[in-house]
Amino acid sequence: MNKQTTSVSYNDATYHLRIGGWLQHLHSDLSEALMEIATEDIRLPNGQKAGDYKAKKKEEYDAQPDSSYSSAKKYLNVCSQRDFRLDWDMLIGVIKQEINGTCVPLLLAKHKLSGPERYEILRAASNGHVGAMFWIGARLRAKKDDNCLLWLSMAHNQGHVGACYEMAVHLKSKGNHNEALRCLIVSADGGFDIAYMSIFNIDNLITMFKIKKVNLLENMLDEFAATHSSSARYLKGMLMLFQGKKTEALAVLEDFLKSPKRQPPKSSIDKVYEKQIKVVGSFVGGILADIASGMQPLGAIHARCEQVGFIKFEDYDELVIAVESIRLSA
Repeated sequence: MNKQTTSVSYNDATYHLRIGGWLQHLHSDLSEALMEIATEDIRLPNGQKAGDYKAKKKEEYDAQPDSSYSSAKKYLNVCSQRDFRLDWDMLIGVIKQEINGTCVPLLLAKHKLSGPERYEILRAASNGHVGAMFWIGARLRAKKDDNCLLWLSMAHNQGHVGACYEMAVHLKSKGNHNEALRCLIVSADGGFDIAYMSIFNIDNLITMFKIKKVNLLENMLDEFAATHSSSARYLKGMLMLFQGKKTEALAVLEDFLKSPKRQPPKSSIDKVYEKQIKVVGSFVGGILADIASGMQPLGAIHARCEQVGFIKFEDYDELVIAVESIRLSA
């Protein structure tokens, strides 16, 4: 992912979210995703974070006028051997193996975790384990604890597929509609299919009407609409439509139809992606056709939504509960 960010504000706290790239493991096996660890956050045996240690060694290498080392990586390996008795890559590999060996079985456990077991997950999350970050965030979200936002934002920024959608669900439940939509858009644009197919539910339009500071909503939608093939363009077109800016709104929606979703790499284009493009294209195109035939916009949108039945936040929670129940009983 690149360094472009957006900021979520809630209860005097700000959470910065990376945007503009694909989330990780969109098409990976669960086992691969469960072992993802952010290397820079790993705690080394001396207590330093791996990212800080590596950056410091790079500075030291660059400061040497006539280095006897052929590269910064060679210097890093020499330092790692001196400090930890292992080459850098081997050191990181050993630590990751230890973290996953302890954490992954706990994430998949079917029994209620003990205090020490939950502490191991916390320790893994603090060492960059992305699945552990999400596990903590999701369970705090289930308790309606606002601290979930910190852990979920951390997991999202390391590429977790569902973390930002969980943030959207939490913020919606707390009545922070603008930031809920922000997180929904970030998740959808990052490639999370459930989030993308949630964008077009009529509930999101109702949510927009509940936002009192419309200028904040407009600024947020403009921010995302300026990025490549963002789903925010649909919501922006709808907002303009209900603001009476019919000509401008239809132009935005027609432009949205040209690229309703950012195209993934050719190797990742599958039947799911193709079906989404077909369903969304038919849905938005149908709304435009109905409006052109004289139907009132709200009536056209409601009728088309009834035909398709897009995903709602409540559907997601029911799905999560059902999947967890099946997993525990298997």
